[in-house]
This record gives sequence, structure tokens and C-alpha cells, in this order.
Amino acid sequence: MAIRKEFKDMIRRGVWDVVERSSIPEGRRLIGSKWVFKEKREGRFRARLVCLGYSQISGVDFSDNYAPVGNDITFRVIMVLCLIYNLHAVLLDVETAFLYGKLEEEIYMEILTGYKEVYTNPGNDKVLVLKMAMYGLVQAARQWFKCLSDVLITLGFNPCESDPCLMYRIDEDGLCIILMYVDDNLIVGSIKAIDKAKN
Repeated sequence: MAIRKEFKDMIRRGVWDVVERSSIPEGRRLIGSKWVFKEKREGRFRARLVCLGYSQISGVDFSDNYAPVGNDITFRVIMVLCLIYNLHAVLLDVETAFLYGKLEEEIYMEILTGYKEVYTNPGNDKVLVLKMAMYGLVQAARQWFKCLSDVLITLGFNPCESDPCLMYRIDEDGLCIILMYVDDNLIVGSIKAIDKAKN
């Protein structure tokens, strides 16, 4: 059940395209994948399909890699602002965050076990070309950060010069600050500004 849900989410989001094995450029390597299972606190199971990023080649499959992690000093300053100005704070986790990041490189992946149960049987002469980032890819966190930053900028948020993981907006609803920590976000501000940002 959890595996089927994961497959359907990925197919719905257009994470990959099925292509002919013969279309892979010469010298390119196929990366593998594996399933990671976790039991959630409420007893529900989650299946996550994870790329084997250790088989990626630097300069071919990725150029840069980093994870958006807010500075601990920035976090402390935000907490002081919360206390001084009586601001509210909310933690927001983005579900399957890495699947939103668009890949800039062409990455080819072997068809994974179980895929044919959800989708038509592609056969052995087919492979997957990834269009969106997946967990396990070296550049997955970087691509997620770029996607989130672009969206926040279009919503009127300004990046902080001293910490790129901090963005803020001041409008008629008041101050709203977002501190990113990979796929978890601390949102601080007035209740109206927080609700507007969450929506």
C-alpha cells in the first residue's frame, strides 16, 4: 500500500519519463534506487524511493551540492525578536519536498522493482530519465532550496544578505520571517502574516 502511494505520487508529479535504453548518451551511467521504509508514530507505514546518489559522477550528474540550513545565530536572533515583539511562531514541514526541485542535469535511473504493478510493464529495454529531484540524489536539497526560494521571492519575500536561508516580508499584515532548515521551515510573525504565508 505505501509503495503504491509513493509510485502514484511520483507519477502524478512527473518525476521521471520512461525512455528507450538505447537513447542514453555514450559513457553515461545508470544510477540505482532502493526502498526505505519507516513506521510513523501513529502506526502508519511510509515507503520512500531513494536514489543511490553515491553512484553519481561529479561534473556529469551534478555540479553543486548543499542543503539549506539556517544558521544557529540567525535562529537565536529570530527567537529574541519573537520575545521582544510578541510574535507568533509555527513550524511547517513540507511533505515530499525534494520532489518539487527541477533537475538541471539529465540523470538516468534503472527501472525499479515493483514499477510494473502500478504502471504498464515497460520491459527491460526501458529506463527512467529523471526530471525532478528525488531523495538520495546529491543535488536534491539544493534543487529544493532553489525552488522554494524562487516561490518565496515571487510572493514578495526578500532574502537576507547574511543568511540565504532567511527570508522576510513586511506588508499590510505585518512582518513575516521564514527560516529554512532543509524541508522544515520556521515561520515567525503576526498570525495574519503567518496564515498568509502558509496559504
